[in-house]
Amino acid sequence: MSDAGQSRSARLAWTAVVVILLGSVGLVTYALVHPSSPAAAFQPAVTSPAVLTTLSTIPLATFDGVGVTVPGVDLIPPQVVAGRPAPAVGGKAEVIVVGAEFCPFCAAERWPVVVALSRFGRFTVLHDASSATQSVFPGTATFSFRNARYTSALVAFTGIELYSDQIGPDGSFTRTTALSASQAASVGRNGAGRGVSASTIPFVDVGGMVATTSAFSPALLTGQSQAQIASLAAQLPPRLDPSAAASGVPPTGQAIIAAANQLTAGICMSTGQRPTAVCRSKGVRAADVSLGIPLPAP
Repeated sequence: MSDAGQSRSARLAWTAVVVILLGSVGLVTYALVHPSSPAAAFQPAVTSPAVLTTLSTIPLATFDGVGVTVPGVDLIPPQVVAGRPAPAVGGKAEVIVVGAEFCPFCAAERWPVVVALSRFGRFTVLHDASSATQSVFPGTATFSFRNARYTSALVAFTGIELYSDQIGPDGSFTRTTALSASQAASVGRNGAGRGVSASTIPFVDVGGMVATTSAFSPALLTGQSQAQIASLAAQLPPRLDPSAAASGVPPTGQAIIAAANQLTAGICMSTGQRPTAVCRSKGVRAADVSLGIPLPAP
Protein backbone atom coordinates (compact mmCIF):
# COMPACT_ATOMS: atom_id res chain seq x y z
CA MET A 1 0.00 0.00 0.00
CA SER A 2 1.30 3.50 -0.80
CA ASP A 3 2.13 6.05 1.90
CA ALA A 4 -0.97 8.00 0.88
CA GLY A 5 -3.13 4.90 1.21
CA GLN A 6 -1.69 4.07 4.60
CA SER A 7 -2.26 7.64 5.78
CA ARG A 8 -5.87 7.54 4.61
CA SER A 9 -6.45 4.18 6.34
CA ALA A 10 -4.97 5.55 9.56
CA ARG A 11 -7.21 8.63 9.41
CA LEU A 12 -10.29 6.45 8.87
CA ALA A 13 -9.33 4.19 11.77
CA TRP A 14 -8.88 7.14 14.14
CA THR A 15 -12.14 8.67 12.95
CA ALA A 16 -13.95 5.44 13.78
CA VAL A 17 -12.41 5.39 17.25
CA VAL A 18 -13.41 8.99 17.93
CA VAL A 19 -16.99 8.37 16.75
CA ILE A 20 -17.31 5.35 19.01
CA LEU A 21 -15.87 7.08 22.07
CA LEU A 22 -17.86 10.27 21.63
CA GLY A 23 -21.06 8.34 21.05
CA SER A 24 -20.50 6.22 24.13
CA VAL A 25 -19.75 9.23 26.32
CA GLY A 26 -22.79 11.07 25.03
CA LEU A 27 -25.17 8.22 25.74
CA VAL A 28 -23.78 7.63 29.22
CA THR A 29 -23.94 11.34 30.03
CA TYR A 30 -27.56 11.53 28.91
CA ALA A 31 -28.57 8.70 31.20
CA LEU A 32 -26.60 10.00 34.16
CA VAL A 33 -27.85 13.58 34.04
CA HIS A 34 -31.44 12.41 33.59
CA PRO A 35 -31.74 10.00 36.52
CA SER A 36 -34.93 8.06 36.94
CA SER A 37 -36.26 5.66 39.48
CA PRO A 38 -35.64 1.94 38.96
CA ALA A 39 -37.79 0.34 36.28
CA ALA A 40 -40.52 -1.71 37.77
CA ALA A 41 -41.48 -4.57 35.58
CA PHE A 42 -40.55 -4.64 31.92
CA GLN A 43 -38.62 -7.80 31.07
CA PRO A 44 -37.52 -8.58 27.49
CA ALA A 45 -38.44 -11.87 25.84
CA VAL A 46 -36.28 -14.92 26.48
CA THR A 47 -33.75 -15.52 23.71
CA SER A 48 -34.50 -18.40 21.38
CA PRO A 49 -32.70 -21.66 22.28
CA ALA A 50 -31.80 -21.93 18.59
CA VAL A 51 -29.79 -18.68 18.76
CA LEU A 52 -28.03 -19.81 21.95
CA THR A 53 -27.19 -23.14 20.34
CA THR A 54 -25.80 -21.42 17.25
CA LEU A 55 -23.49 -19.25 19.34
CA SER A 56 -22.38 -22.07 21.64
CA THR A 57 -21.53 -24.54 18.87
CA ILE A 58 -19.34 -22.38 16.61
CA PRO A 59 -16.67 -24.70 15.19
CA LEU A 60 -13.09 -24.34 16.37
CA ALA A 61 -12.10 -24.00 12.70
CA THR A 62 -14.08 -20.75 12.53
CA PHE A 63 -12.25 -19.24 15.52
CA ASP A 64 -8.91 -20.40 14.13
CA GLY A 65 -9.71 -19.24 10.61
CA VAL A 66 -10.57 -15.70 11.73
CA GLY A 67 -7.91 -15.21 14.40
CA VAL A 68 -7.88 -11.48 15.16
CA THR A 69 -7.79 -10.08 11.64
CA VAL A 70 -10.91 -8.79 9.87
CA PRO A 71 -10.47 -7.28 6.39
CA GLY A 72 -11.67 -3.67 6.37
CA VAL A 73 -12.35 -3.56 10.13
CA ASP A 74 -10.07 -2.04 12.77
CA LEU A 75 -10.78 -3.76 16.08
CA ILE A 76 -10.37 -1.85 19.33
CA PRO A 77 -8.63 -4.42 21.56
CA PRO A 78 -9.07 -4.80 25.30
CA GLN A 79 -6.20 -3.71 27.50
CA VAL A 80 -4.10 -6.18 29.43
CA VAL A 81 -3.66 -5.07 33.03
CA ALA A 82 -0.11 -6.05 33.95
CA GLY A 83 0.50 -7.15 37.50
CA ARG A 84 -3.16 -7.29 38.54
CA PRO A 85 -4.07 -10.61 40.16
CA ALA A 86 -7.03 -12.26 38.49
CA PRO A 87 -10.14 -11.96 40.69
CA ALA A 88 -11.95 -15.13 41.62
CA VAL A 89 -15.38 -16.05 42.93
CA GLY A 90 -15.68 -19.43 44.61
CA GLY A 91 -12.48 -20.57 42.93
CA LYS A 92 -13.69 -19.49 39.47
CA ALA A 93 -12.37 -16.74 37.22
CA GLU A 94 -14.64 -13.69 37.42
CA VAL A 95 -16.05 -11.91 34.38
CA ILE A 96 -17.98 -8.67 34.98
CA VAL A 97 -19.88 -6.79 32.28
CA VAL A 98 -21.52 -3.43 33.02
CA GLY A 99 -23.78 -1.89 30.39
CA ALA A 100 -27.21 -0.49 29.63
CA GLU A 101 -29.89 -1.78 27.33
CA PHE A 102 -30.27 1.55 25.51
CA CYS A 103 -26.57 1.72 24.59
CA PRO A 104 -25.60 0.62 21.03
CA PHE A 105 -21.94 0.18 21.95
CA CYS A 106 -22.99 -2.15 24.76
CA ALA A 107 -25.22 -3.94 22.24
CA ALA A 108 -22.24 -4.58 19.97
CA GLU A 109 -19.93 -5.71 22.77
CA ARG A 110 -22.40 -8.27 24.16
CA TRP A 111 -22.01 -10.39 21.00
CA PRO A 112 -18.32 -11.31 21.47
CA VAL A 113 -18.87 -11.55 25.24
CA VAL A 114 -21.59 -14.18 24.76
CA VAL A 115 -19.53 -16.06 22.19
CA ALA A 116 -16.38 -16.03 24.36
CA LEU A 117 -18.20 -17.12 27.52
CA SER A 118 -19.93 -19.90 25.59
CA ARG A 119 -16.49 -21.50 25.13
CA PHE A 120 -16.19 -21.98 28.91
CA GLY A 121 -19.77 -22.79 29.87
CA ARG A 122 -23.29 -22.06 28.66
CA PHE A 123 -26.02 -19.50 28.97
CA THR A 124 -29.23 -21.21 30.01
CA VAL A 125 -31.18 -17.93 29.95
CA LEU A 126 -30.58 -14.72 27.99
CA HIS A 127 -33.09 -12.09 26.95
CA ASP A 128 -33.64 -10.34 23.64
CA ALA A 129 -32.80 -6.66 23.47
CA SER A 130 -32.05 -3.88 21.02
CA SER A 131 -30.47 -0.50 21.54
CA ALA A 132 -32.66 2.59 21.83
CA THR A 133 -34.28 3.88 18.66
CA GLN A 134 -33.61 7.46 19.86
CA SER A 135 -29.81 7.10 19.63
CA VAL A 136 -27.12 6.53 17.02
CA PHE A 137 -27.20 3.04 15.47
CA PRO A 138 -30.86 2.70 16.49
CA GLY A 139 -32.37 -0.67 17.23
CA THR A 140 -29.11 -2.64 17.20
CA ALA A 141 -30.05 -6.27 17.82
CA THR A 142 -28.41 -7.83 20.87
CA PHE A 143 -29.12 -9.42 24.25
CA SER A 144 -29.77 -8.23 27.77
CA PHE A 145 -27.75 -9.60 30.67
CA ARG A 146 -30.51 -8.65 33.09
CA ASN A 147 -31.54 -11.83 34.91
CA ALA A 148 -29.25 -13.91 32.68
CA ARG A 149 -28.24 -17.38 33.82
CA TYR A 150 -24.82 -18.80 33.07
CA THR A 151 -23.20 -22.03 34.24
CA SER A 152 -19.51 -22.95 34.06
CA ALA A 153 -17.04 -25.01 36.04
CA LEU A 154 -14.34 -22.39 35.41
CA VAL A 155 -15.96 -18.96 35.12
CA ALA A 156 -18.29 -16.88 37.32
CA PHE A 157 -20.24 -14.33 35.29
CA THR A 158 -21.90 -11.13 36.51
CA GLY A 159 -23.86 -9.12 33.96
CA ILE A 160 -25.22 -5.71 35.03
CA GLU A 161 -27.61 -3.55 33.00
CA LEU A 162 -27.81 -0.13 34.66
CA TYR A 163 -30.62 1.21 32.44
CA SER A 164 -33.33 -0.23 30.22
CA ASP A 165 -34.15 0.90 26.68
CA GLN A 166 -37.52 2.21 27.87
CA ILE A 167 -38.27 5.91 28.28
CA GLY A 168 -39.84 6.84 31.61
CA PRO A 169 -42.36 9.59 32.38
CA ASP A 170 -39.54 12.09 32.92
CA GLY A 171 -38.19 11.46 29.40
CA SER A 172 -35.06 9.55 30.48
CA PHE A 173 -34.12 5.91 30.22
CA THR A 174 -35.42 4.02 33.24
CA ARG A 175 -32.85 2.73 35.68
CA THR A 176 -32.99 -1.00 36.28
CA THR A 177 -30.33 -1.35 38.95
CA ALA A 178 -27.22 0.29 40.42
CA LEU A 179 -23.73 -0.97 41.09
CA SER A 180 -23.17 -2.19 44.60
CA ALA A 181 -20.40 -0.54 46.57
CA SER A 182 -18.07 -3.49 45.92
CA GLN A 183 -18.89 -3.54 42.20
CA ALA A 184 -18.28 0.20 41.86
CA ALA A 185 -14.99 -0.18 43.71
CA SER A 186 -14.00 -3.06 41.41
CA VAL A 187 -14.76 -1.02 38.28
CA GLY A 188 -12.77 1.93 39.60
CA ARG A 189 -9.86 -0.24 40.74
CA ASN A 190 -9.61 -2.32 37.59
CA GLY A 191 -9.98 0.70 35.36
CA ALA A 192 -7.51 2.85 37.27
CA GLY A 193 -5.30 4.91 35.01
CA ARG A 194 -7.61 4.63 32.00
CA GLY A 195 -10.18 7.26 32.90
CA VAL A 196 -12.66 4.58 33.91
CA SER A 197 -15.34 5.16 36.53
CA ALA A 198 -18.52 3.46 37.66
CA SER A 199 -20.37 5.37 34.91
CA THR A 200 -18.25 4.01 32.03
CA ILE A 201 -20.20 1.69 29.73
CA PRO A 202 -19.69 -0.76 28.32
CA PHE A 203 -17.17 -1.96 30.87
CA VAL A 204 -15.89 -5.52 30.57
CA ASP A 205 -13.48 -7.07 33.06
CA VAL A 206 -12.29 -10.53 32.03
CA GLY A 207 -9.84 -11.12 34.82
CA GLY A 208 -6.57 -10.02 33.33
CA MET A 209 -8.03 -7.60 30.80
CA VAL A 210 -10.33 -4.60 30.71
CA ALA A 211 -12.40 -3.35 27.77
CA THR A 212 -14.00 0.10 28.00
CA THR A 213 -15.81 0.29 24.67
CA SER A 214 -17.09 -2.07 22.00
CA ALA A 215 -14.45 -3.88 19.96
CA PHE A 216 -16.08 -2.75 16.72
CA SER A 217 -18.63 -0.20 15.57
CA PRO A 218 -22.32 -1.07 16.01
CA ALA A 219 -22.64 -0.07 12.35
CA LEU A 220 -21.58 -3.64 11.49
CA LEU A 221 -24.82 -4.91 13.05
CA THR A 222 -27.19 -2.32 11.60
CA GLY A 223 -30.26 -3.66 9.82
CA GLN A 224 -29.67 -7.29 10.85
CA SER A 225 -31.80 -9.40 13.14
CA GLN A 226 -30.46 -11.30 16.12
CA ALA A 227 -30.81 -14.61 14.25
CA GLN A 228 -29.02 -13.22 11.17
CA ILE A 229 -26.09 -11.94 13.24
CA ALA A 230 -25.78 -15.27 15.07
CA SER A 231 -25.74 -17.10 11.76
CA LEU A 232 -22.98 -14.86 10.40
CA ALA A 233 -20.87 -15.44 13.51
CA ALA A 234 -21.06 -19.21 12.99
CA GLN A 235 -19.76 -19.09 9.40
CA LEU A 236 -16.24 -19.72 8.25
CA PRO A 237 -14.47 -16.59 6.98
CA PRO A 238 -14.75 -16.10 3.21
CA ARG A 239 -11.07 -16.88 2.62
CA LEU A 240 -11.74 -20.41 3.91
CA ASP A 241 -15.23 -20.73 2.47
CA PRO A 242 -15.34 -19.86 -1.25
CA SER A 243 -19.15 -20.01 -1.31
CA ALA A 244 -19.28 -17.32 1.40
CA ALA A 245 -16.83 -15.14 -0.49
CA ALA A 246 -18.88 -15.46 -3.66
CA SER A 247 -22.05 -14.40 -1.90
CA GLY A 248 -20.46 -11.25 -0.45
CA VAL A 249 -20.83 -12.20 3.23
CA PRO A 250 -20.35 -9.03 5.36
CA PRO A 251 -17.56 -8.91 7.99
CA THR A 252 -20.06 -8.84 10.87
CA GLY A 253 -19.47 -12.42 11.96
CA GLN A 254 -15.71 -12.21 11.58
CA ALA A 255 -15.58 -9.11 13.79
CA ILE A 256 -17.55 -10.91 16.50
CA ILE A 257 -15.28 -13.96 16.34
CA ALA A 258 -12.06 -11.92 16.33
CA ALA A 259 -13.20 -9.92 19.37
CA ALA A 260 -14.31 -13.15 21.07
CA ASN A 261 -10.83 -14.63 20.52
CA GLN A 262 -9.35 -11.60 22.30
CA LEU A 263 -11.74 -11.89 25.23
CA THR A 264 -11.11 -15.64 25.36
CA ALA A 265 -7.37 -14.99 25.70
CA GLY A 266 -8.10 -12.80 28.74
CA ILE A 267 -10.35 -15.40 30.33
CA CYS A 268 -7.71 -18.09 29.73
CA MET A 269 -5.21 -16.02 31.75
CA SER A 270 -7.60 -16.31 34.69
CA THR A 271 -8.46 -20.00 34.32
CA GLY A 272 -4.88 -21.23 34.19
CA GLN A 273 -5.18 -21.78 30.43
CA ARG A 274 -8.13 -24.13 30.77
CA PRO A 275 -9.76 -25.74 28.90
CA THR A 276 -6.66 -26.67 26.95
CA ALA A 277 -8.47 -27.21 23.63
CA VAL A 278 -9.72 -23.62 23.74
CA CYS A 279 -6.81 -21.79 25.35
CA ARG A 280 -4.12 -23.40 23.19
CA SER A 281 -6.09 -23.09 19.96
CA LYS A 282 -4.66 -21.23 16.97
CA GLY A 283 -7.20 -18.38 17.20
CA VAL A 284 -6.56 -17.73 20.89
CA ARG A 285 -2.80 -17.88 20.44
CA ALA A 286 -3.13 -15.28 17.70
CA ALA A 287 -4.99 -13.12 20.23
CA ASP A 288 -2.25 -13.73 22.82
CA VAL A 289 0.36 -12.46 20.38
CA SER A 290 -1.67 -9.40 19.34
CA LEU A 291 -2.32 -8.43 22.97
CA GLY A 292 1.17 -9.12 24.26
CA ILE A 293 0.10 -12.04 26.45
CA PRO A 294 2.85 -14.63 27.05
CA LEU A 295 2.06 -17.85 25.22
CA PRO A 296 1.29 -20.81 27.50
CA ALA A 297 4.10 -23.33 27.89
CA PRO A 298 3.82 -26.29 25.52
